[in-house]
Amino acid sequence: MKKILTLIAFLVSSLSAMAYTDNLVLSVDGEFMEVPNSVVLIENTSEYLYKFVMKNFQMDEIQMGDITVENVPGVTINGVTRLNVTQLPVHIGSSMWASLLSDVTVNVSATFNEEKLYAVVEIDLREQLDQMVVGEFGSKDYFDTSYPQLLNGGFEDWGVDAENGADKVSEPRYWHSFSSASGSLVELTGEHCFISTDAHNGQYSACVKASKVFGLVVANGTLTTGRLNADAMIAADPKNHSAIDLSVTELDRNKNPFYQILDARPDSIVFYVKYSTGLEGTLANMSAYITDGTYYQAPEDNTYENKVAVAEKPDIAPCTEWTRISVPFTYLSEELKPKAILVTFSTCVTPGGGAGDEVLLVDDVELIYKAQQEASITTLSRPSTDNTIYDLQGCRRTTLQRGINIVNGKKIIIK
Repeated sequence: MKKILTLIAFLVSSLSAMAYTDNLVLSVDGEFMEVPNSVVLIENTSEYLYKFVMKNFQMDEIQMGDITVENVPGVTINGVTRLNVTQLPVHIGSSMWASLLSDVTVNVSATFNEEKLYAVVEIDLREQLDQMVVGEFGSKDYFDTSYPQLLNGGFEDWGVDAENGADKVSEPRYWHSFSSASGSLVELTGEHCFISTDAHNGQYSACVKASKVFGLVVANGTLTTGRLNADAMIAADPKNHSAIDLSVTELDRNKNPFYQILDARPDSIVFYVKYSTGLEGTLANMSAYITDGTYYQAPEDNTYENKVAVAEKPDIAPCTEWTRISVPFTYLSEELKPKAILVTFSTCVTPGGGAGDEVLLVDDVELIYKAQQEASITTLSRPSTDNTIYDLQGCRRTTLQRGINIVNGKKIIIK
């Protein structure tokens, strides 16, 4: 193989580090090689940030030094942690190669527990060496990584301050309302999110209520996977928004970040609602934006080019029974990699609209994928005449993309 690249991570002494030994499959210029018994190191540097180190980065037997990707955000649920980051630049250990590789983009997507790790690392060396390098560590069969879901989409886990069956303010884990919002006017918004035993499935649902500021101005009830901000008296001002940003290090009172990671391309989002209002014609709203993980807010205050896909439902009508709603995603970019998702529910589609008595019950929020499991990378050896394009996550793509593509059971590398 021309310019053979070998990635080996050795165990280093660290109380907060974990080392995993497994096979590493490397792809360089469309050629593949397997490096058995490779070791990858992951170090937990804070409550939800990690360091991903590949030691002794080597190509054509030339030692380039360590590649360290720091401040990788991770979310842990049921003992399984998911990491997802694009970092520019990376840290190169050898001063000889530091200037050459100072602006290398490294994509890291990993899922691990105490025993196993599955990771895909993409190293973009096209500008420096005219190469796109992809390493796949471990087996995808360890975890269900092909079709990730929203965390706590059934609203069964309410963390701190939950009081079952009572009309007490709380927030479901990994979701946020005004009780954890930022901004200068947070104190005026009141409480809007409550635990409810009226559930479509399971024990609980999320109850989102509107209110009135000073008994006059309607404040819409809002629930989001990001963080709310209240900074303007005019409801429609974009200073009042929900936002998501993987670089934010602040945690909520449940010790969770103000974002949810998503590194896949779902086809639609499904949820169940009950909705009531005292003003005829008032409609509730749901919006979902998949982004590349950089800062994004809704409503927008600028033109954002970091959206991967969007799903919007601005016309949720009143309903007294649990009603299933399905909203397709419209994909805006095939180039951007999905890294995060901002989902927001509001008691009224119009900021400051409605009667102020709106109540929106939400339950069983789920992402829907049409791609079949057998199309994933773990079944590439099966004969097939299907020319559909898939990525490493088993998600359908419309065109060939840079990196690894799966077509008719074969890996195709696009530089």
